[in-house]
Amino acid sequence: MRSEFQGPLRLAGTYILFSVLWILGSDTLLNALTEDSALIANLQLAKGLLFVALSGALIFMLSYRQYVLLHRQQHLLTQNIQQLKQSQRNAGIGSWQYRQGFNWSIEAMSLLDRESDPPHSSLEQFLSWLHPADRAGAQRALQALLDGQAPLNFSARLAQAQTQPCTWLMLRGEADGRGNIFGTLQNISAQKRDESALRESEKRFRQLFEQTPRIAVQGYDRERRVIYWNQASTQLYGYEVHEAMGRRLEELIVPPNARSKVVNAINLWQLGGPPIAAAEVQLQCKDSRQIWVYSSHLMLRNSLDQVELYCIDIDLTQQKKIDHDLQLSESRYRTLVEHLADGIFLTHTDENLSFLNPAWEQISGYSVQESLGHPLQRFMPELGQIPLKLQLEELRSGKLDNLRVECQLLTRSGEVRQVELQISPCAVLPGLHGSLRDVHERHQAYHLQQARNAVLDELLGLHPLSSVLTGITRRLESLQPQMRVSIMLLDDQKRLHVGAAPSLPDSYNQAIEGIQADLGVGSCGHAACSGELVIAEDISRHPYWQDFKILAMNAGLHACWSLPFKDDSGKVLGTFGIYYPHPTRPSNADIALVTEFTRLAGLAVQFRSPTNTQQIKSAPAVR
Repeated sequence: MRSEFQGPLRLAGTYILFSVLWILGSDTLLNALTEDSALIANLQLAKGLLFVALSGALIFMLSYRQYVLLHRQQHLLTQNIQQLKQSQRNAGIGSWQYRQGFNWSIEAMSLLDRESDPPHSSLEQFLSWLHPADRAGAQRALQALLDGQAPLNFSARLAQAQTQPCTWLMLRGEADGRGNIFGTLQNISAQKRDESALRESEKRFRQLFEQTPRIAVQGYDRERRVIYWNQASTQLYGYEVHEAMGRRLEELIVPPNARSKVVNAINLWQLGGPPIAAAEVQLQCKDSRQIWVYSSHLMLRNSLDQVELYCIDIDLTQQKKIDHDLQLSESRYRTLVEHLADGIFLTHTDENLSFLNPAWEQISGYSVQESLGHPLQRFMPELGQIPLKLQLEELRSGKLDNLRVECQLLTRSGEVRQVELQISPCAVLPGLHGSLRDVHERHQAYHLQQARNAVLDELLGLHPLSSVLTGITRRLESLQPQMRVSIMLLDDQKRLHVGAAPSLPDSYNQAIEGIQADLGVGSCGHAACSGELVIAEDISRHPYWQDFKILAMNAGLHACWSLPFKDDSGKVLGTFGIYYPHPTRPSNADIALVTEFTRLAGLAVQFRSPTNTQQIKSAPAVR
């Protein structure tokens, strides 16, 4: 039943019911009280008059009640309309409807700068009000809405004189189930100006970074021997990488009169003393020339819990000659460069993330929304969480001015990636700010190339095959410390012999020496026989390991996957066995990495004479 009929029908029904009850009830009562017809006639007249009075009162009460309800609803509707209009004015929003043309609200006409025009227009007239460059796009978006293809969500500029500030409008609209088309119009000029300012800032930021001179970075072990030397260090101090590696810090770049002071300061820092503050210092080049650098220092612990010192040096020789204003500008310039990276983040004082840019999702796989409110350490492998937490505590306490370190990030898919992390205290807000850059491919490519070069050098140097294979396993393990790697070689009798397994117990190597390459015989035996990748996520439950699981458990091995390597004709030469101390399975990146190393092993085996398999069988594995 239509809603507009409900009130009148309710009123009519009430009147009819009252009338029927009155007539039947009053007649029955009169007949019961008297049989005098004259008296009954008089009473009937009185009864009729009373009925008119009572029915009139009843109709008045019902009508008045309906009037009060209607008046209250009109009052609430008027109040809501006023509030809506006030909200639209405050937010710079107007409304519109489309019926053979646009019908604009007063607020919308004000936003369109058409207050003197009638509040309606055709589609063509509205398009003429927009900037010529935006008309075609606006027409396509509006036509898609009119054709019922998609809701309208389009921003465009008004056609204005060049002397006026540009006005941007956001036009939104949709069609309801009855085909009525309506929407809103909003002034987004401030938002567009902010976006433009942000783009200009990012453009200046990129230009600034592109023009930044290279920063010299060196890494030293606990004995102050060089373990890392970048190209900028070579340009600054004159030592090539091969000249610097393995030499002590004080022998390379510290002037003779300052060497004992530097050594004492580093030793004291390693023992828990105060860190070496970032400062301008004089250092020495290869040609004994002394230069001024701004040197920052960072003490870290590697995956083996060994102390490493990193120095970040910026050449200040020429900058010493400029005035105070240029030095101040260079300080701001340096600060920008130090914190420029792909991912940008902010934290509260409790270390929980309060801001992340979209690059975080590309690097970590986690959405920004689910990452906010969690500490940065949550997204790192368990072994890396405590060192980072301690470094952040030193940063907040003032022991460190800033933190710059390469560490590992555990992505949503379970992949461990190498990242470069930079963190500093915020100057104007409580908490920390920093940047995160994905350097995983560069890190792995560098070490993989080193492995290729080392294998080729050893092959050309006619090193024993066992030594070459051991070097391959150690380099793979250095890239993925959680892996324990073995290389098994297949002989003509289809038996596997340990070619290299430096991280596995001798008892385990001796037990698996000479096992048959057959289906279902462990991961390596099955892989060598089938020529395919084999993954045993949990050795204790995998059917291929029933005869070896006790042996593996005693050796602390709980997961294993094996990848065969072959010669150019597709013949299996051997297998890579990758073990883990806990149940797990490899990621696609792990399989791709090991595949590269299988090529090196295949090259090494094919490069040597066919008798090498027998040599490996008779010679103990190099550890």
